[in-house]
Amino acid sequence: MSLRTFTFLASVAFFLQPNVASIADDKLPEVQSSENLVAAELDQHATDIRSIDRRFLDARDRLEQSYIQERKSLRETLVRRLNKQKKAHTEKGELDIAVAIRDHMERIEATEIVPPNQPSTKEISSGPAGSPDILGTWRWNNGVDIKNLVSGQTNGAGTWRLVDPQTRTYEFRWKRIPPDRVTLSPNGRVLEGTKAHDPSFRVWAVRID
Repeated sequence: MSLRTFTFLASVAFFLQPNVASIADDKLPEVQSSENLVAAELDQHATDIRSIDRRFLDARDRLEQSYIQERKSLRETLVRRLNKQKKAHTEKGELDIAVAIRDHMERIEATEIVPPNQPSTKEISSGPAGSPDILGTWRWNNGVDIKNLVSGQTNGAGTWRLVDPQTRTYEFRWKRIPPDRVTLSPNGRVLEGTKAHDPSFRVWAVRID
């Protein structure tokens, strides 16, 4: 092999080396970019679920408040009419009828207004140790369905316990993520709170059974 040929081949080899390294370096950002894309998609999915759940809860709260206000308006109208009847019977000396009407009015005013197909707070608080309040299947804000069992366990390798009976606050401990501390809503259909170690991180669950 002549010196000129050897020099030419060495030059070719020298210029090829940076190109190979360049190709290898170009592939690495593609792998990293793909991993970041998957993580971003998962984060966005969880955010979308939280957004939908929040809209659902807000819409249901507005509907329940509207229902309660209409029921209160109907009750007030009925009580006014009954009160007129009571006065009329009192003026006539028909005290037995007036007293009976008064009793009806008191029962009507003392009756708790609860949206249909939802237990009253009296029914909810009658459960032993508060545990039946949260038994059943709940859909958490990350889209996962968890069933709370009577033993203080869940079907998702977690546990739950009542930490404050007065506020009906529960703590859920999970196998791989930090615990949640949530409070049961008055209608017994929503658990809402934060991460036990981070009050700024909101969590919630909706009963689906």
